[in-house]
Amino acid sequence: MKTQSEIIEEIAQHLGVTAADIDLNASLKNDLGLGPIEISDLLQDLATKLQINFDPADTEELQTANDLVVMIEDLLLE
Repeated sequence: MKTQSEIIEEIAQHLGVTAADIDLNASLKNDLGLGPIEISDLLQDLATKLQINFDPADTEELQTANDLVVMIEDLLLE
């Protein structure tokens, strides 16, 4: 199972930044500058790499990087 730091590394890799650049409290939209299309691309990339499936209804609630990490951790436990 992936650790929190490995999940952050996957997110950072997709965004083209270092893991140290990912603040868990950062807003996906305001701080990381991700619009709906960029968030969708990120989720598709993570789903493929981590072999998980995101529920679209749940992803609408994502606000911060931490929300995304927690969601992925939960999905990896299933």
